[in-house]
Amino acid sequence: MIKNKVFLKLTFIFTLALISNLKAECSDLDSTECVQWSEYCEWNEESGECTEIGGGGGGNLDYGPYEFSYLTEADGLRNGPDYLNGILYYPIDANYPLKSIVLTPGWGGGSSTMTGWAEFFASYGFIAMAIGPNDEINDSHEMRAEGLIDAIETIKEEEFRVGSPLFGAVDLNRFIVSGYSMGGGASQVALMLEDPIVEESIVGAVALNPTIIFEDCDVCADYQYCICLVPEFLDHDKPTLVIAGQNEIDELPSYDGLLGQDIFENTPESTLKILYEIEDGGHGAAESSAGQVHNKMLEWMNYLLLEDISFCDSLLVAPNNASQYLTTLECGTSLLYDVNNDGEVNSSDLTSMVIYVMYENESIIPVDINFDSAVDIFDILLFSDYLNNN
Repeated sequence: MIKNKVFLKLTFIFTLALISNLKAECSDLDSTECVQWSEYCEWNEESGECTEIGGGGGGNLDYGPYEFSYLTEADGLRNGPDYLNGILYYPIDANYPLKSIVLTPGWGGGSSTMTGWAEFFASYGFIAMAIGPNDEINDSHEMRAEGLIDAIETIKEEEFRVGSPLFGAVDLNRFIVSGYSMGGGASQVALMLEDPIVEESIVGAVALNPTIIFEDCDVCADYQYCICLVPEFLDHDKPTLVIAGQNEIDELPSYDGLLGQDIFENTPESTLKILYEIEDGGHGAAESSAGQVHNKMLEWMNYLLLEDISFCDSLLVAPNNASQYLTTLECGTSLLYDVNNDGEVNSSDLTSMVIYVMYENESIIPVDINFDSAVDIFDILLFSDYLNNN
């Protein structure tokens, strides 16, 4: 009886993964077979893998102003134990220190399925590292989340590696974790891991058409196979952008309660979060190139990674292909900046911030403007810039 239950459970999880990633077939082809399926697939010379045309940010990308290059392990890039075939893209002649995003794919995909996104972000001045799971079929959400954390360590080591084009160029404290499908869910699991990198270096996440699985027979005892999603599994304060398709549940009925909309709903209201639901979109709606998805991603990157508050208002604007656009973000003269709770945002709030930082006055509720889990001089400088520009 126990063996039957285990078999059924494994079959259930495998079926979920299989349904959610039917497009992953190109990655199973060699170079000759890839050419034979050229209508759907293309050979990536950089990674030596066959990838879907238009998948993971491929297709006709609207590149940014920067030329870019890439590093692999053959160039001296660290071989992280928790991921496979990392490819690190970086902009040329961009302003230092460079902020970073790490991307991991869906079930059945390798790092090459996310290189389109990585190239795109590098062209806009960011370090972007695409990674794959060690086992594309069997690695869990948590194992993929650990891969994201491990990739951050790899990027950090480039800051100190003599001979690296990124020597002395990496911002060690500003990273976003991201992924598609199972990788998107992994980005959310990563925010809950007990690792110093999560607290000290990750400032937010982007989940593209995410699926997520938590197995807990104490909390999820009333659910099939002890798999469920409840608020305590996503109880974090890291800003999160979720991009999902309106019709994903029609494609993935077995993932009911475990999709992007559910991730948004179960993330705390006190956490900065955005749900961008693409009208008539399916499970691949945010996987491939799409101008409005790219635009919203860039606004998020500029706001979080570059700490450019001027992008706040843009993030409040719903794309015209959104069936739902929900957010807890507030801009302008929001109470977010009203430190002294007098109903106004002005220099007295800045004074209160300075007093808090200098004396740790517990009567003042501080504002972590740059979302780095600390209130310090950098928040004061950003607040000062905000006041000068408004």
